Amino acid sequence: MEELIRIVVVDDHLVSRKGIITLLEQNPKLTVVAEGSAGNHILELLDEYQPDVVITDLQMPADVAEPKGALFEPVSTLRKAIERHKTTSLIVLSQEHDVQTIQNLAEIGVRGYLLKTDDFTETLGRAVEMIRTGLMYFSPEVQTIILSAPKIKKNGQLTDQQLNVLRSIIRSPEAKREELAASLHISKSTLQKHITAIFEAMEVPNMEACIIKAMRMNLVDLETIMG
Repeated sequence: MEELIRIVVVDDHLVSRKGIITLLEQNPKLTVVAEGSAGNHILELLDEYQPDVVITDLQMPADVAEPKGALFEPVSTLRKAIERHKTTSLIVLSQEHDVQTIQNLAEIGVRGYLLKTDDFTETLGRAVEMIRTGLMYFSPEVQTIILSAPKIKKNGQLTDQQLNVLRSIIRSPEAKREELAASLHISKSTLQKHITAIFEAMEVPNMEACIIKAMRMNLVDLETIMG
């Protein structure tokens, strides 16, 4: 029997949190093992339950003991969570739609981003399943925000081959490195060298941030991203 994907949900709004949990538990492949309502719960629940996925809001109190106190700082907290729990995937579900926030979270390794204004009745569960297979999920609404934001200048120039590699990865995010290399008629080691060079040229640490930055630089279009 296939193991259920174990999820922790953290959101300070009770109605929102319960609604998310209800939606998730309609999917027979998912189970919510714990819930929290403040920034300090993220690391505490991660340490205690070792979930596969954490779904968290961005705007909530830093500490449940001080509900009207300081807001939690998401980038530093989520970076620490990813460093301490490398097998756990993080999904942000928030009202925050600032493109730089989305980019910053991608750079630390957040693999999914949905807006609370999205219709995620069906997509939330699918996003969780996609991310657990090694993919990333930024909702169509988030993609539109990224693409409509002011364009940024290129920090480095990609070669035609590097651009071809990047677009191939975006078109087939589920493909294994061996499959991508074969489709490009290069070796796996050559593919990895191209990916490393792309990250260096674009000044990003991972593929999630790379894809968002490529969108903001007009290196890939919406049709490519949406498949």
